[in-house]
Amino acid sequence: MSIDRSILYQKIEKTLQRFRAVNFDTGLVLWLIRKVIFNDPTKNCAIRGSKENWQGLPENKSLFYAGKNKGLPIGNLTSQLFGNVYLNDFDHFVKHSLGVRYYGRYVDDIVIARQDHQDKKYLKSIIPLLREYLQHKLFLELHPNKIYFQHYSKGVKYLGVVIKPYRIYIANRTKGNFYRTITKVNDVFKNENINKQKLSKILASTNSYLGLMSHYKTYNLRKKLLTNQFVPIFWNFFQLVKSKDKYLKIILQK
Repeated sequence: MSIDRSILYQKIEKTLQRFRAVNFDTGLVLWLIRKVIFNDPTKNCAIRGSKENWQGLPENKSLFYAGKNKGLPIGNLTSQLFGNVYLNDFDHFVKHSLGVRYYGRYVDDIVIARQDHQDKKYLKSIIPLLREYLQHKLFLELHPNKIYFQHYSKGVKYLGVVIKPYRIYIANRTKGNFYRTITKVNDVFKNENINKQKLSKILASTNSYLGLMSHYKTYNLRKKLLTNQFVPIFWNFFQLVKSKDKYLKIILQK
């Protein structure tokens, strides 16, 4: 919501200028990118749902309060890519200018690690440097309540998982979201008429969670959720894919 669209476009334009020497229509691509970046989704939009759904939504989560030429719509596939492009120079600053060896970022989620006895002192010392770079170069603010230090033995929450040495766990929040999704699915089968559109949404949502969880050691959890949590009628419409890990994906019954 805080990305400056003008700065973003300048970064992309600067990068794509390098392709002028090859068979690449830079002008057309930049025109399309400009259309995407500077489109204002708050203008002439169709708002679905009721106003009650907006209650409690912080202003910094809404494009209606983002300011002129600020923010990208989260639903656009390009937004996540552009978010990474926007902070690319920041990555180089952290890795090369500050010399941080263990650094990872996806969009606006960042993890930094140290391995020596002065790790916490060092990590605290670079926060002002990160904050200053983001403020002056990109007009971004570090969230004051979302910076935390954690000893490696307790694990680090990152992108829906908990990272520990040599092992990665699914975060409780992710598991809880899946349980709530299953409850909603069961309610659909109990209380609503089933049609292809609803089945497609259920298929996509369930496989999304299974796909995320498949990257980690979650076989027993996936087995438990699929065999014990869905109402029996669920399996009148879906079936497990026959594979070595049969709790990896579901498909519609033929």
